[in-house]
Amino acid sequence: MARDALSTARFLLRRRKFYQAITLLEGREAFYEHNFEYALLLGTACLYAGDIGAAHRNFEAARKIKVSDSRLVLAQAALFLRRGESDRALQYYLTVVESDPSNKTAQAALEFIRAHGDYDTICRWADTGKLVRFYPPLGRHPLVVGAGLFFVLVIAGAVVSALYFRHERSSGTGPRADLSAIALTADEMRHAQETDVTGRSYRYILSDREITASFERARRSFQNYRDNAARIDINRILGSNAQASVKRKAELLQSYLSEPTFDTLTDNPDYGAVAADPLLYAGVWVSWSGRISNVRQDDDGWSGDFLVGYETMQNVDGIVTVHFAVAPDIAVERALTVLAYVVATDGRFSLEGRAVYQSVQDVFTAVH
Repeated sequence: MARDALSTARFLLRRRKFYQAITLLEGREAFYEHNFEYALLLGTACLYAGDIGAAHRNFEAARKIKVSDSRLVLAQAALFLRRGESDRALQYYLTVVESDPSNKTAQAALEFIRAHGDYDTICRWADTGKLVRFYPPLGRHPLVVGAGLFFVLVIAGAVVSALYFRHERSSGTGPRADLSAIALTADEMRHAQETDVTGRSYRYILSDREITASFERARRSFQNYRDNAARIDINRILGSNAQASVKRKAELLQSYLSEPTFDTLTDNPDYGAVAADPLLYAGVWVSWSGRISNVRQDDDGWSGDFLVGYETMQNVDGIVTVHFAVAPDIAVERALTVLAYVVATDGRFSLEGRAVYQSVQDVFTAVH
């Protein structure tokens, strides 16, 4: 049976597919105008995706429809906390506790604000992703629930707990996919190189041991939520003399990598590393600071020259084109930080932008 957009969006949020949920909901705006659940869901998806400006707009739209809903109050409290407005966040969290004394998220947030609610600490927690624990709960990931039921029925509850705590991340996003089936066979490890290289050229010539080591590092990086590191090793394998079956498994592993936010990005490469070998970093996500110049708008979207490292107007690490499908809501005369992935073409690279952070009276703005 087909599900409506709101039910599908809730499912996507539980799967932590925030951008997919945003795209789905924004495409149904005409059907859900003045719908509280729609505005709340879209605002929550934007909050988790790091699009604080859009989250604020949708929460305000929801508030015009229903003021006292505790879910909305909790969401707005998290928004104010993320923006460093701890006094206002405190008031909202207290309101949640008054109506729902057992709300663990609000209780934990109140304890944090009272103990560590200074602006500098809030900024550090926002930068490291720790503030996500005070966001509106999304529920357990469906795959986690399904896996838990399976192991309870087939093996034992103790095994479920062992697997869960072995893979669980401190941010509360739950265990990642089980990649035990995506492993090199003994024969592939002994003969990882392509045997017939006639008429072929490779960017990287690796030994059997180097290919195997790269593959295993990619698997470990994935399980440790280091998707950028995993993608670099996968790119190295795909551009190397590894045999076809190894490359197929590397491509399969690549399909499990997820899109980060400012809060979750790890292994952020610098401009020099990417410029030295763009193909090795193709698809890798970066979070770089600088300034934008020469803005251009056409049918393909919005783009500009990104002066990386020029936020203080003293040094420029390099200049690269950054493109957004939708024009970001920014002031081009101010410094900013861009979240984007690397697009490699003919030995050069550009950036495909996903989000922007710019300090304008301590307000975050972003696009998706």
